Amino acid sequence: MIYRITKLLTLSEGADTAALIHDLEVTARNSRQVLDSALAPTLCEASATGDLIWRLHFANEADARAWAAEDGRAAQAILNDTARVREVNSVGYVGGRAGSKQMLERGIYRFLLIRLDAAANSADGAQFEYETYEMGHYIPNIVQWRISRVSEGSGTSAWTHLWEQEYQDLDGLLKTYMLHPHHWAWINRWYDPECPEHIVRTVCQSFCRFDGGTF
Repeated sequence: MIYRITKLLTLSEGADTAALIHDLEVTARNSRQVLDSALAPTLCEASATGDLIWRLHFANEADARAWAAEDGRAAQAILNDTARVREVNSVGYVGGRAGSKQMLERGIYRFLLIRLDAAANSADGAQFEYETYEMGHYIPNIVQWRISRVSEGSGTSAWTHLWEQEYQDLDGLLKTYMLHPHHWAWINRWYDPECPEHIVRTVCQSFCRFDGGTF
């Protein structure tokens, strides 16, 4: 089963973005384990964070771990260079429940890193996952979507979930999705500290343009 690693990179001041992209892409091309690699600058609109989104696909988790121990060392050396990269948030996961209205060759990819409260019970966690997935049916401009449990996360928080979506354009994300009543009137209760259902403790979102349909 395909295993995915998604990384959000925040660059150090003065870092050469083009050179960093080139160097990381070379490490992916030279790897025996990487099936697919997509590396793109984040967009500055709204509250997107970080500077680069890097998505890597592997045939399985064993290959991902082999990459980390072997070919991935070159990439890790780059990411550990504080003169180039200030912060990395990373999640490894097997793709969870997904939906699709059509395949996109290009558009906007957006993800939300989520950490649920460790004290949340399993029933609440499952309901949160189900309702997050259902947003794709209620919000028309979400074209493809997936909610996944994180197998291994690192960075600014111990991430537990990854919520991914694809849109045809930025308006679909920043207007239709962000302002949709189902989002704010129903789903937001999981995130709002004033609601009894509140179980989301930390989030981090970012988005980028994609070309090639790697969802």
